[in-house]
Amino acid sequence: MSECAVRVAIIGSGFSGIAAAVALQRQGLHDFVLFEQSEGVGGTWFKNRYPGAEVDLESHIYSFSFAPSDWTRTHAARAELQAYLQRVADEHGITGRVRLGEKVERVEWREVARRWVVHTTSGVDHGEFTAVISAVGFLNIPLLPPFAREETPFQGTVCHTSTWPERLDMTGKAVGIVGTGSSAVQVGPEAEKIAASVKVFQREANWIVPKDARDFTAIERWLHRRRLGYALRRWRLYWRYDLRQVFGRHVIEGTRPHRARAALAREYLERSLADRPELLRAVTPGHVFEGKRVVLSDSYYEMLRSDRVTLVPRGVAELTATGVRDDSGEDHALDIVVLATGFDAANYLGNYEVYGRDGLELHERWHGEPEALLGTMVPGFPNFFIMYGPNTNSVPLVSFYEAQAGFAARLIARTARRGRSTVEVRESAFAAYNTWLQRWLSKTVWHEAENYFRASTGTVVSQWPFSATVYILGLRVAEWLAMRFDGDARRRAVTSSAHPSASLLSARSRAMTADQDMPASR
Repeated sequence: MSECAVRVAIIGSGFSGIAAAVALQRQGLHDFVLFEQSEGVGGTWFKNRYPGAEVDLESHIYSFSFAPSDWTRTHAARAELQAYLQRVADEHGITGRVRLGEKVERVEWREVARRWVVHTTSGVDHGEFTAVISAVGFLNIPLLPPFAREETPFQGTVCHTSTWPERLDMTGKAVGIVGTGSSAVQVGPEAEKIAASVKVFQREANWIVPKDARDFTAIERWLHRRRLGYALRRWRLYWRYDLRQVFGRHVIEGTRPHRARAALAREYLERSLADRPELLRAVTPGHVFEGKRVVLSDSYYEMLRSDRVTLVPRGVAELTATGVRDDSGEDHALDIVVLATGFDAANYLGNYEVYGRDGLELHERWHGEPEALLGTMVPGFPNFFIMYGPNTNSVPLVSFYEAQAGFAARLIARTARRGRSTVEVRESAFAAYNTWLQRWLSKTVWHEAENYFRASTGTVVSQWPFSATVYILGLRVAEWLAMRFDGDARRRAVTSSAHPSASLLSARSRAMTADQDMPASR
């Protein structure tokens, strides 16, 4: 298999999908297609349009190392991030390769051809692919509470934060917010500004630390437009996170890093609500710090102090014709119910099926406990790479995306240069790595609270406990010591042009890439 015969499918066009496309180009691999189920590029930042949506990490570190931007805020809002991703896709010739409105239903490995086939809802024959890079993330399947899964008698509007209606207006309305996580603390203060009333339904309180988000000053933006100024800010942020997480002690109770952050959260809580003792008691979490995802907000506690806001320290049991009934049986009249209830996080790649060798489906192999070598590869699924996969949830996120993209692109290119047709993780390396990781994770506070980090079995399947640098080094070691290259590509009778539609698709892809002004196809 020569490099020119390599054809790659990327599923998703958010941060990780764009990172994968750029990494492939850097390896000289230019025949790739991105499948995107939405109508635009951006992934999470295209779909999540609720008021107040913004990133929890600083803009300079929550962005690509190869694509600086003149950020307006310390923490970019959704619109600025989505525009940034669109610009990066345009500048790197990626936009013309995106198939918008193409939801992937399943991918299948063809052993004889040693190629992948991608099936989408449109039914279009997309040809065969040498490799597949899954870039769908893990926070993409909205978690709906039982009372909202079927038709209800409620006469108002019900929406999950990830599917916010374009024209939904909270002005003068009675708004109920179900949940107290990251999206709730962003949409809540926006609702308080314009709604007649806001009720927050809290089944369990979360630890909150200040975000310190603000607009950059004119001088700061001037400095950031200088290459050195931008680089210094980015590296300072990177090393701050790296040093805090390098030994994983920030998630082990009793260690100095854990005590320091826990003290910050408690001091912020008590300072914000010292004169409201009943409210203070109601929002004081009962679980260990870091046991659940720590929420960042500068405005949530202040919102709760508003005369228009009521904290209901109970969950919602059901929707009624006029509002909701809480767990105690009390009815609440509402016009809008916002479900800030998060995602089915442990259900990795839950929105499509992956069939590997011998017809084995990936989720059947996992048996409810997703695992992969450094979150990226699973034995029995050759030339298949996962980005933001099991046990890779950590910060700074984009540094992980770039590392995973480079890992996949280098291995695909190396397979081609060696004249091989497949690359696959060794079963022994896969098993040893996951045994070691779970043994270490058992020491963390993530095992001490109910959270979305864990599968139904209790195994922590989403979190990476160490720093980004440790992870990046791990990938470099794995690509040289944990991989098996197989198959003589020169003997393959099937090439990318063997499929009747593959050469046509490749030609179309090259033509679209040559014209950067051509709109994205569907």
